[in-house]
Amino acid sequence: MSLAPLPLAVLVADAAGTVVSWNKAFEKLAGFGAEAVRGRDLAGFVEFDETVTLFSPSVAQANLAGRLLCADGRRLPVRLTVAPQSLDTEEPGKYSVIVLPLAGHAAPRNALLQDFPVAELIENLPCVFYVIDQSGHLLLWNRQLEQVLERPGEELPSTDVGTFFDEHERALVRDKILAAFEQGSSSHEAEFVGKHGKRTTCLFNCARTRLGNVPCVFGTGLDISARKKTEQGLRVSERAMFSSVNAIIITCCAHGKNLIEYVNPAFEQMTGYTLAEIKGRDPRFMRLEGCDMHEHARIRAALHTKSSVHAVLRNIRKSGEIFWNDLRIDPVINIDGNVTHFVAVLNDVTQSRQYERRLHHMAHHDALTGLANRTLLQERLKQALEATARGGPGGALAFVDLDNFKHINDTFGHDAGDAVLREIAGRLRVGVREHDTVARLGGDEFVLLIVEPPGETVVADLLERLRHSVDRPILLDGRELIAGGSFGVAMFPRDGDTVDRIMRAADAAMYHAKTMGKNNVQFYSEDLSRVVHQHLLLEASLNRAIRNREMALGYQPKVDLRTGRIVGAEALVRWHSPERGVVGPDQFIPIAEQTGLIVPLGDWVIAEACNTLRALTAQGVEDFVISVNLSARQLRQRRFVEHLEATLREYSILPNALELEVTESQLMDNPAAALEVLARLKSLGVRLSIDDFGTGYSSLSYLQKFPVDVIKIDRSFLGDVAGDGNAVIARTIIALGHNLKLEVIAEGVETQEQLAFLRDHECDQMQGYYFSPALPPERLSSMVCSGVRMAV
Repeated sequence: MSLAPLPLAVLVADAAGTVVSWNKAFEKLAGFGAEAVRGRDLAGFVEFDETVTLFSPSVAQANLAGRLLCADGRRLPVRLTVAPQSLDTEEPGKYSVIVLPLAGHAAPRNALLQDFPVAELIENLPCVFYVIDQSGHLLLWNRQLEQVLERPGEELPSTDVGTFFDEHERALVRDKILAAFEQGSSSHEAEFVGKHGKRTTCLFNCARTRLGNVPCVFGTGLDISARKKTEQGLRVSERAMFSSVNAIIITCCAHGKNLIEYVNPAFEQMTGYTLAEIKGRDPRFMRLEGCDMHEHARIRAALHTKSSVHAVLRNIRKSGEIFWNDLRIDPVINIDGNVTHFVAVLNDVTQSRQYERRLHHMAHHDALTGLANRTLLQERLKQALEATARGGPGGALAFVDLDNFKHINDTFGHDAGDAVLREIAGRLRVGVREHDTVARLGGDEFVLLIVEPPGETVVADLLERLRHSVDRPILLDGRELIAGGSFGVAMFPRDGDTVDRIMRAADAAMYHAKTMGKNNVQFYSEDLSRVVHQHLLLEASLNRAIRNREMALGYQPKVDLRTGRIVGAEALVRWHSPERGVVGPDQFIPIAEQTGLIVPLGDWVIAEACNTLRALTAQGVEDFVISVNLSARQLRQRRFVEHLEATLREYSILPNALELEVTESQLMDNPAAALEVLARLKSLGVRLSIDDFGTGYSSLSYLQKFPVDVIKIDRSFLGDVAGDGNAVIARTIIALGHNLKLEVIAEGVETQEQLAFLRDHECDQMQGYYFSPALPPERLSSMVCSGVRMAV
């Protein structure tokens, strides 16, 4: 840096133009001594290019050209800046006249520096240096100022220093300069605005002095832009810490201790402790002793090595409440590379930890009952098997399937079904030991894992008690419901040494319990495994058979006993298996019922019967009725009636040409629901028949309400009509049916004696081998169209 290249000569004149003071730079420039200058009129020194009125109250600032009349006779071209000394509060009405020689006529560069013997120092100051007179103009400056203001030196003397700052700061700058003139010194911060927009924040320190006889202020401006940025950053950081939703602790690392120096409001809110309460304490006072020891050890190691660490552990609030804390600790390193502080950021993750636990529970437990689900059951069964493999005691796995749940769910709704499942779950849970497991795999299927049982006899006794518990009535909305349960048990390691084998064995035993009449306990055996295997193969084959249309209908004719004419037929399904040959319905219908395959199979049977009716109608056959057996599952299908109506419409069949047969037990299982479905079917126009009548437990009051057309006498009552018992029952059924205005049909008629008995007691129709077995549709059509009759 160097001083301005032009020495500044300054005069101070009063309103009359008389010179009252000057500096030595003027003496040097003009060549006059002090006696020659004092009291002389300004016009004696300066010749102006034009006539002007310099000194008046209206003059703010004048920049004029002229010539300085030097003592040696030279007329030196100069530019003069005239301005009132507005900063002179003691003697107002005076004016500063700065005389600036034009280029080429300047005095030697260091002429002014006789008043400043420290010229070299000023040249190299790492800050702005300036001298200001009472008019607010620069008398002297260094190149630092030129660079900050982005202006050449020639522009500076004639410019009011106030214009170097933003408008909103100019009043402050003026006041501070006045304070220096009045009080001797002042300091302030302000921002220089360069000619091209550069902004530099400086710390100004001003002091009053004199240049010769001219009062002035000199000072320095230290560039603090970087410091201001740092301060702003610190303020932002401090505000960020103060406003952060994360709790923050700053500890001071000294003498082997880490004591709290600062905590933010979020920390105070999270823990209940204020900074005043805990400043100077070790943060470890909040930890929960005896817990999360591994995490505490990791934190101690990180503090010892002065490194970062992340941990999740439990702390104690001021209230005594325990909370989970996700903690991140990082060291603060100073300019020398030493760790002086640690900053810890805490997050209260109590809710998220609880949520994780809930998720874990949900992933391993049944939502409805709270029991273990399949995942948790298999984990615990695997652990039990592994313990057994290491020489530990074995155990038992029992599958429990509710016998009547489907009926309860369909009849009373899903809310009732859910209530039943929760009640059964509770009964099973209280019926086993604490370390045993009760699980629900879905639907109405429960599993019991019994570990370390004393023996199979004890297991059998336990399961019998549980069976009786499950079989107890459940009171629901004033109704007593019976769920019942079939239990299948596998012992390990006897019946298997893997999770899959044990579960399959228990499932097979449970299926066997179902086939044994339900509501009983069955243990797995090798023979049972073969039976179940055959059953599973049959189930898979049946599924394929329905898809591949391996089923066929045979039609057993129904004969009017008065005329001997064929008036209808019962459709009987047969399975023509490529592997097994002809499979009778007694073998596959129960499986179809259990698996739900009875629904698509039943839909196919109805469609085939309608197709046969359409073919007979096309051949001119009238008043012919084909009956089809309905399963309980079909009857419970919500859209069964709509689907049936669509099928009749598709095949163009009159509804009364189709007769639907339901068993007595189906109706009496839930009479109210059955009555509703039968009423809807009857409104459709189809005929309704009660099959196997007399084998169930019919209520005559309900029988009278059911909108049926026909009752069928079960074949068991025709075995020996000569026996009094059978004869009485058969006669009673016929009489009952006629009294109720119903047709009566006898099935399974095989002998002349049975036929004669039925005719004697005025039974309406018969079917059976005595007249004809079930026929293919072509033979039935041929027999009906040819008018074949039974002898009367």
